[in-house]
Amino acid sequence: MENDAIILNDETVKEGHIIKVYNKNRPKFSNAKRSYYCIWVQKDDKEFPIMLTERELNIAIDRAKKNPEDIPQKSFITDILD
Repeated sequence: MENDAIILNDETVKEGHIIKVYNKNRPKFSNAKRSYYCIWVQKDDKEFPIMLTERELNIAIDRAKKNPEDIPQKSFITDILD
C-alpha cells in the first residue's frame, strides 16, 4: 500500500507508533478534520492501520487510564525491545 501520506510529527512508521497525518482529500467547507492519527495494529495475525481523530484518541487514552486493571502487561523482554 504505497502512497504519499503527509506525516505531521517525527514518529517512525511502525506498529504501535502514533503517526499524525494530514487529511489530503478533505473537501472544502467540510467538517472533516484537517489531520488524523494513524496507528498500525495487529489482529489475528493481520497488520492494518486504524485512523482516529484527536478526540477519539483522547477517549481511548482516558479509557485506559480509568481501567488499568484491564491492560495486559508487557513482559520485561518485550518492553526492552520496544
